[in-house]
Amino acid sequence: MSTSIRLSKEAKARLDRFKREGESYEDVILRLTERDKWAGFGVLSETSTDTREGLGRMREAMREGVTEDIEN
Repeated sequence: MSTSIRLSKEAKARLDRFKREGESYEDVILRLTERDKWAGFGVLSETSTDTREGLGRMREAMREGVTEDIEN
């Protein structure tokens, strides 16, 4: 069973930017809405979950450091 949805030209153009060769629009939407925010994007799309989680922890630590610097 399938459902049709309507998209504006702008929404379709945005999907087109993320669409890979051989991918359907359904594939694009599923990839972009995966729970793992790094899945399907750039260099991190092919890395392990551990690597992505480690990068996320590093990013958070950097943000906390910047916040501390601003507050002091």
